[in-house]
Amino acid sequence: MHKIESPSQASLKLLCGSKALSEVLHPYAFIQGLVFAVAAAPEIPMPEEWLPWAIKTNNQLTSTEQADKLTDILMKVLQEQLKDMSEEKIALPKDVIFTPQGQEPSPVATWCQGLLYGHSQLESVWQQAWNKMKVSEKTQMQQLQKDLSHCLYMFTTFADVPLAVKQAENRGNDQLLNILPKIFLSFPQTLKTYVGLSGRLVDFLPNQFETFQK
Repeated sequence: MHKIESPSQASLKLLCGSKALSEVLHPYAFIQGLVFAVAAAPEIPMPEEWLPWAIKTNNQLTSTEQADKLTDILMKVLQEQLKDMSEEKIALPKDVIFTPQGQEPSPVATWCQGLLYGHSQLESVWQQAWNKMKVSEKTQMQQLQKDLSHCLYMFTTFADVPLAVKQAENRGNDQLLNILPKIFLSFPQTLKTYVGLSGRLVDFLPNQFETFQK
């Protein structure tokens, strides 16, 4: 269910936790989720578009050396993610786990927040693929959109468990918190569904996969 941490991921974790960049970069798990969203997009954005998403709003790197080091690490992490997806090795990173109790958000919550942020930034790419699919695959599109909605609902639930529980209680469901560990067991399949949806849509857009895998 979890991947072994690569040297590039370990370097990213150190960078995110460093005194110089901990207040500048999003948390490690957030960036991992962001990279997952970028790798799973029907059309992968150019580095100059998505790399700044790893930096918190209103912050900036203080040197060219920092920028070059971050760029190198993030591109390596993206390449590894693309390779894993091409080999159908789709799983959460090591240490990104679900902990239902506690004051602090669980690592998987932060990871989901990063994925959802990346997905929202790439929404126009997804929409473009849907629009092109409408012409030739109308019959299948409805089911695929339903699958995507389910994936995003799952990610949104685990991105903010207290809010999801409150919303469930407002709908008369007071058992969500108790069954979340069981629901989380289906998280790996949700990841595979999300990536698979992109794989279906990529046929309708220029494929940049090989460009970024090298």
